[in-house]
Amino acid sequence: MINISRPLVAAASVFAVFGLSSCALGSGVDGGGEGAGSPTSSGVDAALESFDPCTFFKPDELTSYGVSTQAEEFTQVSFQPGCTWNGEKMDIALQKNADETIQSLEKGGSYDSYEHIKIAGRDSARMIAPGFTGQGACITVVPAGGGVVLYQLTAYMRDSVADPCGEIEKIAEQTASRLPE
Repeated sequence: MINISRPLVAAASVFAVFGLSSCALGSGVDGGGEGAGSPTSSGVDAALESFDPCTFFKPDELTSYGVSTQAEEFTQVSFQPGCTWNGEKMDIALQKNADETIQSLEKGGSYDSYEHIKIAGRDSARMIAPGFTGQGACITVVPAGGGVVLYQLTAYMRDSVADPCGEIEKIAEQTASRLPE
């Protein structure tokens, strides 16, 4: 049986997080804004531009996380492409956004929780979208190539994963060293 609510929950968290922050900063695909999240050099921007979230994880990593090795497109908005991998207890997603930084997200959005953390030595953030506290979802944002990469976990049921933030941070910690600088 296919559970339609999982993709909807994940999509809702992405829209809640970036629908607000990107509009508030004036950034987006048209490049019209000179917001706080604008990349500062074309070389740095190119590093994230060539990064493919859909091929980032190794098959053995995905298996160890309890999700499929088959990536599915997860690009809810054009300026934040990525993929998702589905599992029995949870789904994980990985997206990139060249228009945002850890700082611009904090200033430009509304969250249930936004905490600064360290992931693989990088100043990162733990983020819970509005209305998602206790719902089995968490996002870890890691700076990469002048923008950010978002590691997202959405549990099948809100109690399917005891510590969604801890789980997605563990995944990020194990893999973030491979992200563009």
